[in-house]
Amino acid sequence: MTVDTVLELVIAFFTDARVQAIGALIVMDVLLGVAAALRSGEFDPQKVADFYQTNVVPYILGYLAFYIGTKIIVDPAAILGEWSHIVGEAAISIAWAAIIASLGGSIVANVKKLGLETA
Repeated sequence: MTVDTVLELVIAFFTDARVQAIGALIVMDVLLGVAAALRSGEFDPQKVADFYQTNVVPYILGYLAFYIGTKIIVDPAAILGEWSHIVGEAAISIAWAAIIASLGGSIVANVKKLGLETA
């Protein structure tokens, strides 16, 4: 495993549509959370920083570690045969879905705090 290989994986990660979807949902969640806090008169810039520290960074770094880990497992074809690519992608997709579900729940909670109905 070379540095170039890891760098290629990191670039592939950040250009992956799933990561971009996570980023878009994070932005939506932050904006809705700020709007809800402003509406209730409880806005605190430190809470935004705390959100990034406790949610955003762990989501992105954890998903990056999982993404790279599934790509560089030592000879996955020897373990899983022709199914190695499918199993790796499925694992990445399951981790992505968990992050999306968590962000979705937070977005719904913020929408409710704003007094908007959700469908």
